[in-house]
Parts: sequence; C-alpha cells; structure tokens
Amino acid sequence: MDDSERCPCGGATYRECCAPFHRGAEPPDAERLMRSRYAAFVLAELDYLWRTLHPDHDDRSRDRRMWERELRGGLKKLRYRKLRILDTAPPDADGVAQVLFHVTLSASRRDASFAELSYFAHDGDGWRYLVGETRALPNPDGITLADWSRS
Repeated sequence: MDDSERCPCGGATYRECCAPFHRGAEPPDAERLMRSRYAAFVLAELDYLWRTLHPDHDDRSRDRRMWERELRGGLKKLRYRKLRILDTAPPDADGVAQVLFHVTLSASRRDASFAELSYFAHDGDGWRYLVGETRALPNPDGITLADWSRS
C-alpha cells in the first residue's frame, strides 16, 4: 500500500494512521489497536497481528508458522470493505477495555459481514487483543455495548 493512500481503517492517510503501529509504535489505546489490527488484516501484516495478540489469547499457544499459514490462506478469500466503530468502553477495574465494531466484508463473493465485541488488555508493553465475541449483524446502526450485552 502506498503510504499516501487512505488507511484501510478509515482514518487519515496510511502514513499518518496505522503505518507507524505496523512498523513498531504502540497504539495509545484499545480503539487505535483495534483499528490498526483491522488494517493489518486488510494488508496481511501478519507480524503485527501476532505481536498484538495478548499472551493469554488462545492462538498464542499454537505454532506460529501454522497460524500464519492458516491466516494467510483465509485472508486470500476475503475482501474487506469497511470498518465502523459502534461503541467503546475504557479499561475496567481489571484493566480490560472494550471495542464494539462492525466489519463489512465478503468471502468468495458472499457477504460475510459481522459485528464483534473485542476485549483488550495492556501487557506492560502495549495494548493487546485478548478475545472477541462475534455475531452476524445485518444492520448495526445504533447498536451500543448495552444493546450487545442484552441480546
């Protein structure tokens, strides 16, 4: 991707938005980590995706090369179209922040859009993706964290 193009996460140019994180900087908060991870999926930045997994994430117990091979194969079938942040919550008493988002994408020319409530925790070096709950959500307009927890 050309650094002067708009960032896949919907922010400013890639150079001003997610590129610094993909190149080693730490996102300042959970939402920026989530946005930069979305851009990393779009751009197949597998090193970044691995680095930003929390040590307690299930994938961290897997062989990294196998994880990368499976992820790379899956990414080839996907076409990411849009990211929408629906709601966020700052870190709770346990230090876990939440980001609720919707991704519009297709897989093999079929709609595969979903919403996810992601949980993030700081590991001492930076924010890391801990776990997420996904749902098919055809119309995410107006959905908040409170709506998600009630359904």
